[in-house]
Amino acid sequence: MRSAWLVLFVASGCAATLPITRTVPPALGDANSIAVAASGPYASELIAGVRARVGARAKVESCVVGCPAVGLYASLALTPGPHEGRVERTCQAEVYTGKSWLVPETKRGDLVVTVRELSGCLDAITRLLLEPRVETTRVALDARGALEPIARKMREGRLDEARVSLAQLVADAPGQAGAWYDLGVVHEAQGRLDDARGCYSKARALAPDDWLARQLAQRP
Repeated sequence: MRSAWLVLFVASGCAATLPITRTVPPALGDANSIAVAASGPYASELIAGVRARVGARAKVESCVVGCPAVGLYASLALTPGPHEGRVERTCQAEVYTGKSWLVPETKRGDLVVTVRELSGCLDAITRLLLEPRVETTRVALDARGALEPIARKMREGRLDEARVSLAQLVADAPGQAGAWYDLGVVHEAQGRLDDARGCYSKARALAPDDWLARQLAQRP
């Protein structure tokens, strides 16, 4: 029974995806405070380094038990422990918005890189906090029912054709949340972010089902 369910799920139209390349804004924008929780033998150096690198853009507070209200929360680690000479270490960071260190809410970025020096870890963290980056991600499509042939066009790179089909579909049946969502994905893939946001907003307003609501929660 479990195997049959797995095959059915994989075959579902919801498994269709489309790669989208986009510019991700820096994690540290206009916020005026960042709480930093660091772990491992380099904890104090990481906190001091972040304070030195981004102190002109934000107030940096260290968090151990809790912090007052903050704009961002960063959890940092550099492993393994200290050794003599230049050895490979793993630098990790996760950045969240949130009201306090105890309540991280929305994930704004993360990294896992291999470095040989503490400075390499701080360089990577600084880029994550202060610089926009370009990334490619695969976005799930709604390929259920009447949307399946349109989603196929999208997967084949025929985005203009798909956009025309979806525009006609939402004009004829404006209550289809999935059609608005897929139209938003087309606009996002082609760089029309304002149009994409408008379509996603319309899809959200239609009280979509749980699967589609989860996809919309990841869209701008």
